Amino acid sequence: MRLQGNEVVPIQVTEKGKDAMVTSIKELQGAVSEAAAGTTILLKNGQYHEPCVLKGKGSKERPIVIRAETMGKVELHNQITMEGEYLSLIGFRFSGKGSIAVKNGVGCRISRCYMNNLQASQWLKVDARSRNVEIDHCLFEKKENNRELEKGCQLLRVDQTNTHEAHHIHHNHFRDIPKGKSGNGYETIQLITVGNPKDPKIGDTGNVIESNLFERCDGESEIISVKSNGNLLRGNTFSHCRGELVLRHGHRNVVNGNWFLDGSGGVRLQGQDQVVINNYFDRITGAGLAMMDGTADGFYMRVERALVAHNTFVNCRFTFTIGLNHSSYPDGTAPLACNISNNIFYQEKDVETRLITYVKDQEPEEWIWQGNIYQGVLGITPRDGLKNSSAFLKSGAEQLLLPTGQTPTAGRAGSKRDELAVDLTGQARPEMGTVGAFHYRVRPNRAMPLGAGDVGLSAGMERK
Repeated sequence: MRLQGNEVVPIQVTEKGKDAMVTSIKELQGAVSEAAAGTTILLKNGQYHEPCVLKGKGSKERPIVIRAETMGKVELHNQITMEGEYLSLIGFRFSGKGSIAVKNGVGCRISRCYMNNLQASQWLKVDARSRNVEIDHCLFEKKENNRELEKGCQLLRVDQTNTHEAHHIHHNHFRDIPKGKSGNGYETIQLITVGNPKDPKIGDTGNVIESNLFERCDGESEIISVKSNGNLLRGNTFSHCRGELVLRHGHRNVVNGNWFLDGSGGVRLQGQDQVVINNYFDRITGAGLAMMDGTADGFYMRVERALVAHNTFVNCRFTFTIGLNHSSYPDGTAPLACNISNNIFYQEKDVETRLITYVKDQEPEEWIWQGNIYQGVLGITPRDGLKNSSAFLKSGAEQLLLPTGQTPTAGRAGSKRDELAVDLTGQARPEMGTVGAFHYRVRPNRAMPLGAGDVGLSAGMERK
């Protein structure tokens, strides 16, 4: 049964009898440890200041559900630790020293929880032994202690061993995350391999981070920091954020169908076999897409075999920067063997900044340019696969620039990836499709960037 606004959740009846209503943290811990699979335990409305460790064993089909009596009316002022299997924590408000730690958790879920201006340096942490953790429909906001604490202040940190952890983070709302006191360690989400190797060589995580809204997330330059392999980041919206989605360490990550609007950056990447497709970048004050140079000591892994296809870049200050260097590494190896296909690089006629920039005029090696169009100052030597053409875009809702029937088309980007068979809106893209993130249709799809009503505590709930 779904939570209904601020109504009291009724006690459910199972084959074991009535589910438990508990009135203290001690009772809650005991009830969870003794609960049979499929039990629902309600914590009575009120404020609770003790730390809590939840150890229980549900099943995938019949989890043990721990709910607030009324969503948002149970306030937890200390850390909740989840150490069990298939435990679901639903509808709690966290204040003061409140936080959540998932340790060796399997199939655990954190849903409809609210965290506002907590004192903990890390608000939610999932350890590397955990598997199949779901974090959904939560609201995280106003992490004011970023201004005071030194490093290690990731709001949501997920440790990895790249052994198919398969976590799912979706439909959450992250907003108003201020800039950190120092320059590093204030990511909104960090997906990090244990030991933080610069070149993790083992398998993939299988994590999916999708349909989340990030508004004014300014903690540091990396809003999402990916330091692991095989993550899928899909359908998220980044609005007015000072930072980027960064593929910092690791390989084989996919960035598909995201919206980057009115921020300071889009996607920055290094590593091998990274995929950036179907994304929309609009009014970015820094680089829409930036590729790093590699360094001899491996501190920055060389970009190799990246696929950048069917993206739309609109009025970004630096649309595509290739061979970006860290100040401590002025000379590096240029990106190798990348496929740049069917993108739109667009700037208004009165903008003179270059669409494509080679840092230090360093030509990348063995690249494929195919089916791209540009409108504006190209910035590099013209070549096949980069056509100077009007994009024939038209203004739509939310100031989006959308394709028309005159927008050029091209073949399927030289790739058979399944993700390219649909566009940013999830609609089918034919073999000969419109370039950019959207395939043109006479009856346009009305998919839009995510708004506050699409994510967070109340999204998708049944209402009377």
